[in-house]
Amino acid sequence: MTTDYNAIAEQYKQCKEHPWRSRIETYSLLKRLGNLEGRKVLDVACGEGFYTRKIRQCGAGEVVGIDLSEAMIRLALDQESRHPLGITYRIEDARTEGARQEFDLAVSAWLLVYARNQTELSAMCHGLASRLKSGGRFVTFTGNPNLYAFPQADYRKYGFSITLTDRLREGAPIVWTVYLDDSSFEIENYHLPMKAYETAFLEAGFQDFTVHLPEVSPHPQGVDDATFWSDYLAHPPAVLIECVKK
Repeated sequence: MTTDYNAIAEQYKQCKEHPWRSRIETYSLLKRLGNLEGRKVLDVACGEGFYTRKIRQCGAGEVVGIDLSEAMIRLALDQESRHPLGITYRIEDARTEGARQEFDLAVSAWLLVYARNQTELSAMCHGLASRLKSGGRFVTFTGNPNLYAFPQADYRKYGFSITLTDRLREGAPIVWTVYLDDSSFEIENYHLPMKAYETAFLEAGFQDFTVHLPEVSPHPQGVDDATFWSDYLAHPPAVLIECVKK
């Protein structure tokens, strides 16, 4: 199964409202990005523009979002027409290399997980490198390659479940089932070891490859809900990867 985002664009947009996405994913990613004031930022695999808009609202100067899905870009353009922020959106494959090398920062949430082998991963990394200035950073929130090392964790209470194939191998499908109030949908990711990620980025011209664990934001009402998030943080299904173009 290859995930067709044209078919699930609306559902995917809805799932961004899950608490784990705001309290962990969004909080961890924006914290890692740091000060965006005046930066030229590319949101890769931008979807309907969720992070693209947040990046712009955080003070980034020029912001561009690219995605392979026409339906996702339509949603992003619709948001931009209703609430203009001066963002440019393009239908574009992250694996395509360009000669622009103009961005200070490239950001993605859930891009690398769609590489089914090292060749596809290498193409993504080279595509990212071609869009960044020397010294530009890439930061991503992505699936944890160490999922297979975890005991069965209870993710259902966060609004999703994860099904691993019975054998650990390069390109093994990892299926996320995402639950909404009245429906559910599946997204297929693929397993590659952490070493494959590091190697691909270094070969594409990046350095300072670093992995960060996600964090949970303080409860907005000051409630102590650490127990609720303990399964996620003890066995994080996602991590952040950061590196710098030479």
